Amino acid sequence: MSRGVQRLFWGWEAPVLEQAVALLTRGWDSRRALDLSDTLLLVPNGEAGRRLRESLALATDATGTAAIVPHLWLPEQALLPQSRRFEAATQLQTQLAWQRALEQVPMEALGALFPRPPLNPGWGWQTETARMLAELKMLLGTGGLTFAATAVHPAAQRDAARWQDLAKLERAYFAELAQAGVADAQVLKSRHAREPVLPEEVRRIIVLASPDLPPLLDAWVSACAARGLEVLIGIHAPPSLAHAFDACGRALPEYWGEDVKNSLPIQHEQIHVTRDPAMQATRVLDLMRGLIPTGRTAVGVCDAEVGSLMLEKLTLEQARSFEPGGTPVQHEGLWHVLECFRELLSTGAWRAFAALLRVEEFRTAIVPGNPSTTALLRQADDFAETHLPVTVDHALELPLDEYLELEQALQNTQELVDALRRLPPTQAARTLILKLLGEKEFNPEAPGDRERTELATEWLRITEELENEARRFQLKPKAGETFALSLECLSQSRLSEPRGDIDLVLQGWLELLWEKAPNLIVAGLNEEHVPGIFISHPFLPDSLRRALGLPCQSTRFARDAFLLAALAHQRHGTRGSLQLLCGQWSKDGDALRPSRLLFLCDDQALPQRVAHLFPQEEEQASAPEPPRTLAWKLQPDWTAPPLESISPSRLREYLACPFRYYLSSAKRMHAVETGKRELDAAEFGNLIHHAFHRLHLDTAMHDSTHPARIAEFLEAAARDRVREVYGARPAPLITLQLESILQRLRKAAEIEATNRQQGWQCVHAELQIGKEEDENPFVIADARLSGRIDRVEKHVSGALRIVDFKSSDKARTPEEAHFKIITARTRLKEEDEWKCFDLPDGRRALWLDLQLPLYAAALKQRGMDVREVAYFALPKGIQDTKILPWEGFDESFLEAAITCAAEAVQRIRSHVFWPPAERSPNASFDEMLLGDPLHSVAAQA
Repeated sequence: MSRGVQRLFWGWEAPVLEQAVALLTRGWDSRRALDLSDTLLLVPNGEAGRRLRESLALATDATGTAAIVPHLWLPEQALLPQSRRFEAATQLQTQLAWQRALEQVPMEALGALFPRPPLNPGWGWQTETARMLAELKMLLGTGGLTFAATAVHPAAQRDAARWQDLAKLERAYFAELAQAGVADAQVLKSRHAREPVLPEEVRRIIVLASPDLPPLLDAWVSACAARGLEVLIGIHAPPSLAHAFDACGRALPEYWGEDVKNSLPIQHEQIHVTRDPAMQATRVLDLMRGLIPTGRTAVGVCDAEVGSLMLEKLTLEQARSFEPGGTPVQHEGLWHVLECFRELLSTGAWRAFAALLRVEEFRTAIVPGNPSTTALLRQADDFAETHLPVTVDHALELPLDEYLELEQALQNTQELVDALRRLPPTQAARTLILKLLGEKEFNPEAPGDRERTELATEWLRITEELENEARRFQLKPKAGETFALSLECLSQSRLSEPRGDIDLVLQGWLELLWEKAPNLIVAGLNEEHVPGIFISHPFLPDSLRRALGLPCQSTRFARDAFLLAALAHQRHGTRGSLQLLCGQWSKDGDALRPSRLLFLCDDQALPQRVAHLFPQEEEQASAPEPPRTLAWKLQPDWTAPPLESISPSRLREYLACPFRYYLSSAKRMHAVETGKRELDAAEFGNLIHHAFHRLHLDTAMHDSTHPARIAEFLEAAARDRVREVYGARPAPLITLQLESILQRLRKAAEIEATNRQQGWQCVHAELQIGKEEDENPFVIADARLSGRIDRVEKHVSGALRIVDFKSSDKARTPEEAHFKIITARTRLKEEDEWKCFDLPDGRRALWLDLQLPLYAAALKQRGMDVREVAYFALPKGIQDTKILPWEGFDESFLEAAITCAAEAVQRIRSHVFWPPAERSPNASFDEMLLGDPLHSVAAQA
């Protein structure tokens, strides 16, 4: 580093902004404007620049003058000035140039790089590989390195052959860019680092508190000093730590590294360990309220999950918040519509079509006459649940006679997709935007409208650039490939957000050094976020990064250790308050680790710090909060339609959880799976039922005891049914499930043959009971018992037996399925007492299911004296396929089941649907109830 570079250590007693303003106003004649036109100021990020301008304006405004600050740059602008940016390839040009290079260099010339050539080196492989190469080029570019330079670097000689292959690709890449009339951005940065491009009037350069400068900036600073410019590096630390920083103000790993025993002035009480992101967000708000009397409080968020919950909670409290970095495009609804169209164009997936149907703009554009939304969505859901379509094409092959509105929507969607595939990218994008948004009026100033129009405009710009650049680089992607690449580019964008009048700025970790508030709360201090885990590039492991002088794990830790030290020292003692939060679990239940920075304390305090950061379960202050903030609790009306009939399955659901029964039966609610790709348990079992029902109806097979013939018949029946319902090209998973069904049926055929040989014959299959026209229904507390009995068998001796088919993964006996023995260890709740009954042997049991006893009672009323009940078990392990009788089944079970069923019916009629069970076999409502119905639902009075 040149002798013309000076470092200024201003301590950390005062905030960075105050120190920077004091430095820039030193010697200023306050009667005149503060003219900094000969000074180039370098700040670490845009928020720091905004705050500096604002602080200088306030300082000069107090004297009735002004501040002239024409040259306020970020490090990126120093290496690639705005006046030279037109020379640099855009992100898209870079991507396409790498793809073109991959086409130009023969694969056999890259044996070290690709020892096994890709099986399908088409567009998809090219885009992914090009993206990887562009990222590698950028990482090396931070240190001014190219692939060719790395190939001859002593640290890379172990993989020299691979780097030489990369250099071949790099040369082809440079040639493609040159032909397009642009240059690689990293090469330009390296050139400008050695030969800085500066405004003519600049005589002085001041780098202000920028601890994360790229290595290439060292050369830029030296070159500026070599020109005779004054270069000053402002460092937010005391002079006594001069040895802990390099010439440009970066923290040195030799002093700030993980292996160095640094101790930060942070007490255990300042660190708050919370269970999950929701609790972190709640704790931040609590801390903010407590700090109100002590002065202004700022908030930093290192974990995006905590940040989104913070925004929710602040909105609920009518606080106005702002994120300096802007809003990711993924937060705008139009993004998800475009994502669905990407999938439609590339695969024609039904799930994308089903998701789009729930978007009003899509329905309006695709269905003429604007039909009933409810009718169309119901048709789509019913159709998907019955036929499990894979693609739009597949759906059009299936029976649609009962789904006329859906059929029209499918046909129109297919026509639109075909049209988009034929159009050039720009025209296709405009057509789609006009289809979706052409009829809507937008207010550019209204929240929501502004983001949507901004996203649409940016996407149109990207597609136009993509079309032009693909032509320039002589690439011919398909429509779906172009659409996908345009969204990939769009995903890197952020939507601007007007700052306006705000109450709180949610700052990122690297922005906090410039925060001057005396009180600071930092959430999300987990290892995964700070210092973060450097994910090594496949060609650039961390050890090689370190050897090449590039940012690596050790420099990241040093940087963040310094930042935390600066935040702590600036607010130490009476100068303010620093509160740090870390979580134990992510919102998805993944374990999180506290940041290693939190262990920077004295050796004597380390055991207590470890205990503090890893509290025992019983030390948790409160129960886990639901995964999202509860703005309100569900307020059911607790009404239900008159109960005229009841089925064993509904009774089973009520026994399991009265509240979930209320949702599914009283309110007719159920989950809609738009992306369903396989048979659920009921559909899987229904195919088996269908095959056996066909077997019973076929007179030629009625008396057959030949296992092979029975198996052949059952398999054919199952295959025919799959073809009838799911088409000639069912989803791949259904094909696999069908094979599992056929395996079970082949084994079941052996059991069926043996059963017939032992004298049992099916006399009723799929026997319906309790229909409205039933003249002699079985009544339980004035409610008809309705249902379908899989099979009634008669033995040559005259005995009757009910058999129910069970195709669950694991075989269970009827006793295990119907009741649970109550032991001394059983924690029986008071609300479950009514489900209990006495077994013939004197033990106490709890009803789980009433199906077989109630069916036996219903048939007995019909004059059919059923003495046996059984399961025909067809589990995943086919060796366990067998008929499982209910051992010891007698009249007492019928009486006990009827008593329990009558009580359940009376409770349902009395609208007793509370309390809910903690766990229930019906998990379809768990997401809606946030996994915690006791807290997300207002209790029934």
